[in-house]
Amino acid sequence: MIRILFAACIAFAGASWAYARPTQVYRAARIWTGNGKAIVNGVLVVRDGKIVAVGARNQVAIPDDAQIHDLGMAVLIPGLVVAETTLGEHGRDDDRALTPEFRAIDAFDFYGDYHQALAGGVTTVQLSPGSRRLMPGQGAVVKLAGDEPTTRTLRERESLRILLGDAFKNPPRIYEPPVGAVSVDRPLQPTRQQLSSSLGGAVAGLRATFRAAKELGPSSSSLSTKRDPLLAAVAEYMREGGRIRITAPSAADIRAALGLAREFDLHVLLVDPSGLTPFREQLPSWRDTVAGVILSAEVKPGTIIDPPVLDKNEPRRRLPWDNAKELLAAGQKVAIRPTADGDLEDTLFVAGLFTSGGLSADDVLRMVTINPAELLGVADRVGSLAPGKDADFVILDGEPFATHTRVQTVYVNGEPAYLAKSAPRATVIQARRIYTGNGEIVDRGSVLVEGSTVRGMGRGVSVPPDAVVRRYDRAVIVPGFLDLSTGLGLGGPVGAAIPSQTNLSERLVSGDSSVAYARQGGVTTVLLTSPGANASPVIAFKLGDRPRVVQDPVALHFAVTGNLTTQAVSLRATLQAAQAYADSFTRYDAALADYEKKKKEYDDAKKTAPAAKTADTTKPDDKKSATPVKTQEVKAPAEPKPPEKARVIEMMEPYRSLFTGKIPALVEAHRVDAIKLAVTIFRDEFKLRTVLVGADDAFRLADLLAEKQVAVAVGPELVRTVERDSVNLAQVLANRNVPFGFQSKATTGVKLLPQAVQYAVRRGLGADDALAGLTSGPARFLSIDKQIGTLAVGRDADLVVLSGPPFELSTRVLAVMIDGQWVYEEKDEE
Repeated sequence: MIRILFAACIAFAGASWAYARPTQVYRAARIWTGNGKAIVNGVLVVRDGKIVAVGARNQVAIPDDAQIHDLGMAVLIPGLVVAETTLGEHGRDDDRALTPEFRAIDAFDFYGDYHQALAGGVTTVQLSPGSRRLMPGQGAVVKLAGDEPTTRTLRERESLRILLGDAFKNPPRIYEPPVGAVSVDRPLQPTRQQLSSSLGGAVAGLRATFRAAKELGPSSSSLSTKRDPLLAAVAEYMREGGRIRITAPSAADIRAALGLAREFDLHVLLVDPSGLTPFREQLPSWRDTVAGVILSAEVKPGTIIDPPVLDKNEPRRRLPWDNAKELLAAGQKVAIRPTADGDLEDTLFVAGLFTSGGLSADDVLRMVTINPAELLGVADRVGSLAPGKDADFVILDGEPFATHTRVQTVYVNGEPAYLAKSAPRATVIQARRIYTGNGEIVDRGSVLVEGSTVRGMGRGVSVPPDAVVRRYDRAVIVPGFLDLSTGLGLGGPVGAAIPSQTNLSERLVSGDSSVAYARQGGVTTVLLTSPGANASPVIAFKLGDRPRVVQDPVALHFAVTGNLTTQAVSLRATLQAAQAYADSFTRYDAALADYEKKKKEYDDAKKTAPAAKTADTTKPDDKKSATPVKTQEVKAPAEPKPPEKARVIEMMEPYRSLFTGKIPALVEAHRVDAIKLAVTIFRDEFKLRTVLVGADDAFRLADLLAEKQVAVAVGPELVRTVERDSVNLAQVLANRNVPFGFQSKATTGVKLLPQAVQYAVRRGLGADDALAGLTSGPARFLSIDKQIGTLAVGRDADLVVLSGPPFELSTRVLAVMIDGQWVYEEKDEE
């Protein structure tokens, strides 16, 4: 039998070892251990529910078999410890004023729903018994998640609670029926008053209780203990040096609590001592009797409440953080708690209010982690992140006390106890500065993104409760960049000329490695063009993991190159035919509108016209007899005929958008004569919106282009040497108010377009003009500015996070968002 049991134990141990979880490693941007400064680029190592190591990434050894969780920009803190709650009382008190034998642990529901508190990062709480009696019982300390009640219970008996202030006053009268028959000699007794309706009476009763308990002594018989469990419970705390927890709001209550502590050599925890002003000079002397202070923020988040009225000798109402600062300065250990259990979800918010009193974030974090853990006697298990302690920690999406920080995940004993929604509805990106792309700059601004759209932007953006907040305190945000000519989108180089009727959006491919590389430079939207072809379609699309079309076609591409004489003849013939085709639809549309108008008039007349007939009427003429008058017969109008429909020719369809002004012509022309011919044909003769592509010699004709309102796509060579002089074409165009954008005519080289523009800025192009040329300028002359090109409410959420001002030599691209999705972060290159 012994062998069987031994074999079973070995088998069980082997199975446990075989299915044990591997070591878990969590990497975070910052780790606050709860007892010291935050660790930048920290790592936390967890095994079997315990912390193995914590520190900077270059200082902590990672086991080879570890499972690594890269948390990106997240912040990791210890599980929060709340030094007082009433989760164990269920809102009820016993009728008796003194029930020290009652234990809060006995009323706590280990299988209750504590999701709300866990959502606030709270993992460990103190349970206090009752809230309306003088001495309601003994507290306990438990975890809000875990396996068995025994493993979740950190302390069954933590402190003996005493309530001063107004809470204990006027308890109900007690009726104790006599034992045995009632007679004349043993009549029914009336109810008797309890302790107490005044502070003096309560203190007198407590002193009597403590004296009696002290007299009970350690040698008291078990019989006397059974006969008086009340005194036995009090005596046990006095005998073992246990903590006495005293709620003492006013100065008088504090004075009474201190008097009891000194008289009976008690170690007390003061709870909510608001009236500290008279004791400010005495605070350092409290160390012998006051083990610590538990403060409430005295606010209910989102609700206006009436604060308590303090003694009349108080010079002014002191705020809780004022008291916390002075207590810490006096060497007292301070813990923070929410005012009510319903506010546990907002523990970080409540604690963050204390930073307004001049307390550092380090100090405040200690007041909801290691300080309460030490006051509750459980610091060996929880309250800080240190080797050997329980792996109770919280993952935040920002700094602990930042306004928009949200709890993402909560771990208890290394296991997830709470997980925020995996698909948050909104993202907030905060930065030192936002360049909107239209000339406006917002300092310390935020961009709110919901789905694929910008829903808010400015210095004080409203934030949904489940939003993910990304903070870039030293960075700037700019709109996504636009490249006016690339070879991206088809998974390879563009081959032969593409016919005008081709639907390029159907040919775009996903997962193109060139696209992933190109967007690392901040380019979010590109144009795909067929080089050298006349009347070929141009498509604008986003560089997301799956390309999304912005407009197809966004323009038609033409080329004025080679023999200009034959080119002019060919272009005019093509455009004349295209204009005739477009005009046929313009005439048809006009005729159709006229027909619909006449048809409506016909239908209305047909409904209201009377039937054709002759009627006799009389017209009174003074005293003469009436003379019959005949009316004319009313005829219905002739029914109009619909116009003949224009004949649709698929290859000519794109020209309709061109000649109605919905899309421009992208005309490739480099030399002066080619540029002049392009302007003459496209602008002067056919009145088309025109964008010159390349236009190397445009600097010689800048005034003409400005007069004719012709835009230019500059590049791929932005600064050239012409006749020994340096020519910065974008700078020349900017000084003549000629709209311009930039083109790379590349694939993976699209990433380098902003760098080339940076060089143009170094050689004289204004940074504001350069940014407009990469964003709002081309979006405007392509007529896609209602979607992209600027950061504004209602626009697509395409943005770039830069480490510094645009076009500074040291500036790097930190992150890129397209349609509300992060498609690149700097760490992706690691």
